[in-house]
Amino acid sequence: MKEVSLQASPRTATGKGAARQSRMAGNIPAVMYGPETAPQAIEVSLKDLRAAIKETSSTVTIFDLQVGGKSNKVLIRDMQRDPITLSVTHIDFHAISMNKPINITVPINFTGIPEGVKSEGGILQTAMREIEIACLPKDIPETFDVDVSELMVGDSIHVRDIDIPNATILSEEQRTLVIVQPPTIVSIPETETEGEEGEEGLEGAEGEGAEGAEGAEGAEGADGKPSSGDDKKED
Repeated sequence: MKEVSLQASPRTATGKGAARQSRMAGNIPAVMYGPETAPQAIEVSLKDLRAAIKETSSTVTIFDLQVGGKSNKVLIRDMQRDPITLSVTHIDFHAISMNKPINITVPINFTGIPEGVKSEGGILQTAMREIEIACLPKDIPETFDVDVSELMVGDSIHVRDIDIPNATILSEEQRTLVIVQPPTIVSIPETETEGEEGEEGLEGAEGEGAEGAEGAEGAEGADGKPSSGDDKKED
């Protein structure tokens, strides 16, 4: 793994006020610690930090941190940011030994388009985006690629199916990394056509018309208008 050089200076003053002054001067307050390194308050130039980060495309980087003329191999364990501006406000550097294995989490990069997605309309579902490993610092992979191009619908890749050179995988072996799910089929209920609805409406109108005519005849009888037979008088 590539190492990136970074300069740092010891901090004599600590606390919120001192940290604020450090940031106003264009620096980032930080602390360096490790199994064999006592905690030390330091600060790094924001400009130098940005330049160092641009030198690597990996999210896991070993920095050669120079503090007071002494070289320290470190990893960034935590980088705090302002919740509004997202600017870096504090960094934790973890000092490591290049001769001792360390536990570290590395991101997973899925490559290719599954055959089940292209030919069967499947859906690629990612269950894990990073994996925990143990290895020597020099063996930390800059990128960990997992090829998914041969997966069909229903196929999956588990932790037990992968191998990382010179590293021990610590994540549970039965965990799923990725799976190709079958496509979702949505059934649409059948609806009546406009013609059928029109015919039903017409039949209803005819029925209502007939009932109306019968009602009208009944109404005439109720008015008491005599028929021709009723006009005869008895002698």
